[in-house]
Order: sequence, then structure tokens, then C-alpha cells
Amino acid sequence: MSHLLVIDIGSSQITAAVAELSDNRRIVVRGLGRARSGGLKQGVVIQIDSVVEALVRAVAEANQMAGTKLSDPLVSIGGSHLLGQDISGTVMLNHREVTDVLLTQAMEQVQAQAQVPEREILSVIPRSFTLDSQHGIRSPQGMTGNRLEAHVHVITGATHVVNNLKKCLRLAGLDAAVLVPSSLAVSQLVLPDERELGVCVADIGVGTIDLMVISEGAPAWMQVMPMGGELLTHDLAVALKTPLGDAEHLKIQYGYAHTSFAPPTDTVQVKKLADRPAETISLQQLTAFLQPRVEEIAEILGERLRQSGRFEEASTGIVLCGGTAALPGIAQVFESLLQCPCRVLKQAHQEGLDGLLQDPANAVLAGLLAYGRDQEVRPKPRWLGAQGSMLNRVRQWIQGNF
Repeated sequence: MSHLLVIDIGSSQITAAVAELSDNRRIVVRGLGRARSGGLKQGVVIQIDSVVEALVRAVAEANQMAGTKLSDPLVSIGGSHLLGQDISGTVMLNHREVTDVLLTQAMEQVQAQAQVPEREILSVIPRSFTLDSQHGIRSPQGMTGNRLEAHVHVITGATHVVNNLKKCLRLAGLDAAVLVPSSLAVSQLVLPDERELGVCVADIGVGTIDLMVISEGAPAWMQVMPMGGELLTHDLAVALKTPLGDAEHLKIQYGYAHTSFAPPTDTVQVKKLADRPAETISLQQLTAFLQPRVEEIAEILGERLRQSGRFEEASTGIVLCGGTAALPGIAQVFESLLQCPCRVLKQAHQEGLDGLLQDPANAVLAGLLAYGRDQEVRPKPRWLGAQGSMLNRVRQWIQGNF
């Protein structure tokens, strides 16, 4: 039995969780900690002191609740600076058998190609292998051929953004952290059939939307859109002339994704700015200010998928998560506009995570826990999203996914 510390670096809040990993792979959450921070914008550090303070508070709260003193977390990283790209590496076998050493050579060649100035490699994820003319091989060890190609999805981040986050973690006493792209963490929560047949995960956070298409068991494409739920809050604040904090509360407690879902007779009192008297409006009126932005987000998301050429690849549809996905009716709005199946992530196929996923905002946290268990990651001072040597990373990924 072991324990795992994970931290979700959000746009406005840092959340930490401590989980117990039992011998039968069951996840039991023992501690949670949350701290708001004004030092983040769209997933990027803009004020180091504020982020460090929030990290210390969130981790201390989670450790205290769990009765642990962990300081080696898996940490999410997001932001529009993240890029995903497909890269292939080739090794000539000369009719030799594919061994772990030769496989590692192919992967190291991929990593060398991905190393470019001002970019930091975060994750190197094998998708499939080609042996001579045979495509779609998932585990080539032991096979014989002349030419082996490794087809890999590599996720990189802007070096200055990664370094600033590393500095915050170091100042918070979390030097041995491992960074995991947020979208990669959330992708661990979809159903096995969805991963195989093709699905798009859309994590709609406060300031960003993390998109990832998974097909044939591995990530195929990712993009981070610099927009999120804060736009809905801003729309409410402007339309109702109410403080931003009140607008956020109204959105969360009384908002719907479409007026057709709002109760026609229910009302809510809206506090006004300055000395203006409060106003009572119907929930349908309130939702009328949210609906256009929800529809716009859906349309932009669909446009990004179509432009990437990956829309059809997500054949089982779109899985929504993140705080904004808690708006009642949002899946139906997306499904109507995009003409594809859409659902909100409320359950995971991993035992022990459904409690966290009662709130879609906890999807990254739950995904980090699943990632840490499934990849058997024990945090070390590495920044490739997995433990140990390239050989161990490749072997663990193949065993865990294929």
C-alpha cells in the first residue's frame, strides 16, 4: 500500500489531494485541500508569491486531513502554450528481433526531434509501431523485421512557463514534482471503448478549454483554447450590473446552459453595483445571458476540431468536464449544435474516483490520481510525465494501454 499526492493548478484555484493506493489498485481519497490564487491566468503563473502561498496551503490541508507528509506530487500543467505533435522515429533492424534496447533507440530518436529551442518536453506517448509494411502494431517486442518505426505523440510546453511553475513548486518545498499535461490526465477517465474507438475530451475550466482527441488507445491530437467559464461570469456581471463575485455565485447556483432547462417560475435576487437597489429576475432571464456564450463555446470547439481534421476521429463523441460542465443542460446544447454524442464526465471506470467526479471541476484531480496509479509513477525530479528511463516509460505505457 502506498500514498500519492496530486495537485491541480487551475486558473483561479489550486487543489491538492492525497490518495491511498491499495494493493488491488483501488484509489481511496484520504485528504483534500483547496486554496484560491490570484497568481494564475489561463493556467500560467503571473505572480509567483501568490501561487507559492496557495500551493503551501492546499498541500498542507490535504496532508493534514490524510495524516501524511507527502511532498513529491504529480502536478497538472495547462495553458495555451502547450502543443501536441506527432513524430516518428526509425531504427534499422537488419532482420534482428525487436528488443527493449532497439525500441528505446527509436523513442530516443523521437525525443531528439522534439527538442527545440524554448520548448520543454512534458510527455512522450507511443501511439503505435510499424514493422516493415505492417502497420498498427502496439507491442513489437520479439518480432523480427528490417525497419521499425515508432509513431509517437509528444506534448511540449513553453520553457519560460514551465520554469516559472517549477520555481513555484520548488519554493513551496515540492522539488520532486512531476508535471503532467491537464488534458492527458483527464483522458485517463474515459471509457476503454471510447479510447479505442475515438473520443474528444473537453475540459472547460475557468480560463482555458483543454481539448484532446484519443483514438486507438492513445492521444492523437490536443489543443488548449484561451477561453473558459470566466467569460460567462463576465457576461452576467455586465448584463446584470452586479459584482463579479456575485455573478460567479449566480452562475454556479442558479444558471443553466439553455433557457429551455430553466424553471419558468423560479426567481433569484440580484445584488447591484454601488448603491443601486437589488433586483429580482427569473432564472430564465438569468440563463438568457449565459446561453449565447455557451453556444459560442460549443461552436468554436467544433470549429477547432473540424479544422484539425480530427472531428470524425472522435467517433464516440465529446466528453465534457471542468467547472463549466456542471451547468445543467450543457451536454444537450453541445449535442444539438455539433450533431454528435456529448456527455458530462460524472463517473470513471476506475474504482474510487466517482465521489470526486460528482463535481466535474475535479476531473483533472481525478485524472492525475488515475494516471499516477495506472502508469505506476512515483514522482521523481523528471519532467517527462513518467518515471525512470526511456525504456521504463515505453514499457509501462505499452503494458498499461495495450
